[in-house]
Amino acid sequence: MEDTTDKTNDIAAMESALKKANGEAAHYRNERNTFRDMAIGLKAERTLSEAGINNPKVRKLLNLSEITVTESGELEGLTDQIDSLKEDFPELFGAGKPNGISGADASDKREVSPTKSSAEKLVAGFLQR
Repeated sequence: MEDTTDKTNDIAAMESALKKANGEAAHYRNERNTFRDMAIGLKAERTLSEAGINNPKVRKLLNLSEITVTESGELEGLTDQIDSLKEDFPELFGAGKPNGISGADASDKREVSPTKSSAEKLVAGFLQR
């Protein structure tokens, strides 16, 4: 009878240890996925910025779940999605605008006149007399 009780206790202890290990593994998988998603998001923002896109709303157009991280740390699938965005939304990338200016033409900018110092204003006042 003692032998059966010991085996039952051993099995219960192993099941408890296995349940605990599975819970810890799930916790660390979630942490890993969270950090991976953060890294993908940051790298995507950096890549978009390098492509001339500084609007954070554009990132929402990317499907980050389709992007994977290679062993070398590169993002696989991001370039394809950005190329697709360039085709679908060329205005976001400054296509057709001079010097990559998007949103406003260079001719829309006002000419900036230099601000005079107080000494320059005094001299101008004396010269006008």
